Amino acid sequence: MIIYRQIIETDIPALFKIRMATWENADGAEALAALGINPASVLARLKNGYAGWIAFCEGEAVGFSMANRLNGELWVIAVVSSFAGKGIGKELMRQAESWLFSHGWSEIWLTTPRDESSRAVSFYHHLGWVDWKIESDRYLKKTNPRSVIKLEEHMVRGANSDISRLVRLQRGSSEEPHRLCLFLDGEHYWRDMDALPILNALCESLDHPRMTFAFVGHLSAAARHVDYTCNTAYAHFIGEELMAWLKAEVPMIQNEGHVIVGLSLSGLMATYLSLNYPHHFGCCLSQSGSHWWKPEWFAEMSRACAPIPARFWLSVGDRETETDVTHSHSGMLQEISQIAGVKKVAEVLENNGGTVHLHLYNGEHSLFAWREELSKALRWLLS
Repeated sequence: MIIYRQIIETDIPALFKIRMATWENADGAEALAALGINPASVLARLKNGYAGWIAFCEGEAVGFSMANRLNGELWVIAVVSSFAGKGIGKELMRQAESWLFSHGWSEIWLTTPRDESSRAVSFYHHLGWVDWKIESDRYLKKTNPRSVIKLEEHMVRGANSDISRLVRLQRGSSEEPHRLCLFLDGEHYWRDMDALPILNALCESLDHPRMTFAFVGHLSAAARHVDYTCNTAYAHFIGEELMAWLKAEVPMIQNEGHVIVGLSLSGLMATYLSLNYPHHFGCCLSQSGSHWWKPEWFAEMSRACAPIPARFWLSVGDRETETDVTHSHSGMLQEISQIAGVKKVAEVLENNGGTVHLHLYNGEHSLFAWREELSKALRWLLS
């Protein structure tokens, strides 16, 4: 199984190991150093406008990409040859491209050797890149196929915890108090679901001041299984530390009545946060929330929060019927179906004062279904 996450400082030695294994230059590290590329310079780039993504297979780093948001350049992509053809390069490119486009670029660019017959040129062309110009290198560019968006990027570190998460931010009204809509699994919403055009259109149609949208990233697929299973430390980070940071950063965010949104495991966490931080989150959108996780414990915890003041839109697909599923990354066993878990928590919440809309949609556990209901769900929650 291939696991992807954003590059951190301690990954830098692995980046050079991959680059040395893939770079077609016999002088290796010396040639890179002559270009000004060394561990210190890569770290400086990561601290000043660059970001990267790394792929692991069974704990071994097998590929990475890096990009520069300051000039729209996809700087480097490298995959160990023994892992070529497995879709790793395509996914690393997707993450880097989406990140660049999220910083407002309508076109992004990269360079590669001039040789048109090279495998790299064919790879880029296959992914929609087109030739731009040829100088000492070949330059290619790619146009954003979606609506242009521009999100601020902040690394928020907990003051009283060791938790830090990347937060992408679109500010709301600077003149009127307004609500916050906070998305867990943020990259699934702004990147994979292309949610911002829907959210912006919703804001235009509502008789409310424009909301602030905050998208909280996850570290990795494995980290999701730790953070989102009602982890009290992570809940404290969101409910106390991140909310304090957001209110200081965007002073016109009002004191209460905010929306918390999540999907699958983060949908479980969204419900948990709305119950335990009701002074912040009066509305909860949980899309196919993983309420198969410890359903009896969650029901008891919910009853202890009664009377529940929040509004909940809980959705689940009519094909989410699997039982006795062992989930990768953590080995968690799902004994009951997604439908059974969501229906149970809907009943518990409603019986203890919550206002609940249960949406059984036609489909599976999918981003497409969640995107389709997003505007309608938020409109109901905000009504």
